[in-house]
Amino acid sequence: MFEDRVTEFKKPLAVLVIEDTHVDRHMLETMLAPSTGLTTRLVAVASLKEGMEILAAQDFEVVILDLDLPDSRGEQSLKALRKHYPGVAIVVNTGAYEDDLGLKTLGWGAQDFMVKGKYTAYGLNKTLHYALERKRLEDALKEAYARLQRTQHQLIQSEKLKVVGGLATGVAHEVKNPLATILYGITFLKEHIKERDEKIVCVFQNIQEAVRRADTIITDLLDFSGLSHFKMRRQDVHGLLEKALSLTRYQIDKNHIRVGREFWPEPIYASLDANKMDQVLVNLILNACHAMPDGGDLLLKTEVHCLDERFSGMPFLGEQENFRPGQQVARVVVEDTGVGIKEEDLARVFDPFFTSRRTKGGVGLGLSISRNIVQMHKGCLWLENRSEGGARAHLVLPVMED
Repeated sequence: MFEDRVTEFKKPLAVLVIEDTHVDRHMLETMLAPSTGLTTRLVAVASLKEGMEILAAQDFEVVILDLDLPDSRGEQSLKALRKHYPGVAIVVNTGAYEDDLGLKTLGWGAQDFMVKGKYTAYGLNKTLHYALERKRLEDALKEAYARLQRTQHQLIQSEKLKVVGGLATGVAHEVKNPLATILYGITFLKEHIKERDEKIVCVFQNIQEAVRRADTIITDLLDFSGLSHFKMRRQDVHGLLEKALSLTRYQIDKNHIRVGREFWPEPIYASLDANKMDQVLVNLILNACHAMPDGGDLLLKTEVHCLDERFSGMPFLGEQENFRPGQQVARVVVEDTGVGIKEEDLARVFDPFFTSRRTKGGVGLGLSISRNIVQMHKGCLWLENRSEGGARAHLVLPVMED
């Protein structure tokens, strides 16, 4: 990672000089003029404001920055420049005998410093190229650290999945059989008790419902642990969405929710297990409905994208190993105008057994299972809050070629 794209020392650079002292600015302009071969473009200004305006209009690789400007001084100038233009390398131009200050600027975010009046053509060229290379390495190091953190998080999640998978196997064997016995016993008693007391009938029904609910949770655990088999077939994504809407129509109508569709103009096909993907889509739609108990708007969108190197529009794909630049993918978006997700909960919504609806019967497996199903389809499921209010789910899947 760190060896490729090394800066070429003889390569001319695009340089911006922000220096208010006329003598020093003139010396730098003379020594770094494009005619010297050291720069492709050189612009010199006398204030931070002018420098910011130039950077907004043109791209530069290196900025030579004086810390004693008429409109900004010291650390403030450097931090402002880094905040608004983090991609540019910064070389601080310090006064004579200010080497200690120069060292401090490295801690503030500068890539290098030089002392006014002690310029040489070779020294300037070396300083600018070293600063640019340090900037490149710093960016690469930050990217590597971010990847390390993501990998660590994925490993933690993987361990969670293993634990839950082990639990699911044990629960399936130890609990499903007793539940079946209880359910059979209740059915037998209901059929053989002659007295039709409404209270007794109600108790039997409550017991049956509780047993079925417990059995459903166990089945969900089995699905989550990946123990169920997948039957992959060529499926029409739009058809699956329409089916999911029909399955959730009762809840949609009950909550007085308006449904909108913005579908890709052509059919989208993907290799899917229809039953499993039904489960994912139904869960996403029901989550949106639960977030809008008093009504709102539900929007379903589909798009086809050819991924570029930066995963434009879908930066969350950068954390996934299943996607690559040039790949054709389908994106299904489920948007609602509900209450949204608490910011502190966004990082936890896919954790097993995490739920904001525990008091209303939620067990916190719906999104965990859904993401697990999507990952087994070599896809990605991601949630975010909408700036206008409500939440947005992104489901990204590889497109099946004709």
